[in-house]
Amino acid sequence: MKRYLLITLLLGAILTLGAAPNQVTIKLTTSVPEILIHGFLKGDEGTAEISASETFEDAFNPQGVQFTYAVKTNTSIPMTVSATVSPFAQQDSTNPSYVNIDKIRVEGGTTLIRELEKPLDPLSQYKLVEFTPDQGGMAVYSYTLTVTAVQEEVSEAPAGEYKSTVSIGITTGN
Repeated sequence: MKRYLLITLLLGAILTLGAAPNQVTIKLTTSVPEILIHGFLKGDEGTAEISASETFEDAFNPQGVQFTYAVKTNTSIPMTVSATVSPFAQQDSTNPSYVNIDKIRVEGGTTLIRELEKPLDPLSQYKLVEFTPDQGGMAVYSYTLTVTAVQEEVSEAPAGEYKSTVSIGITTGN
């Protein structure tokens, strides 16, 4: 009796194995999220980080103050980078003096992209650069910006500390 039970169990196991498919498949899907980080590049090449804010000294230098703005993205949609640059305002004064922005120079690597003169409205936006990322995958696009104050106004400005704010924004799409 035990022998018949054992033979029946073995036959059931063999028949079950023979009915099983030889190959099974599973489909794995996922997506890569769009990433868009922009700011001011700090540090040495290779270890540079993008920072949301930065402070630069000697902004009244006749050659202007120079800094690197960067966009890190894995998208390929058209982008427009614009900036609002406030005039330099004298700090800690009840009746502050102002020094206007003369121009903003935008360079990509060693190529001059544009040099923007002071707009009529000091709070209007400067269109810095328009581009469509084309590297495929994650890439960093950097631009050197030089902001120069009106030197005649600098020479006539009262003594004190002056500050200007550069706010940069990105719009995407057409």
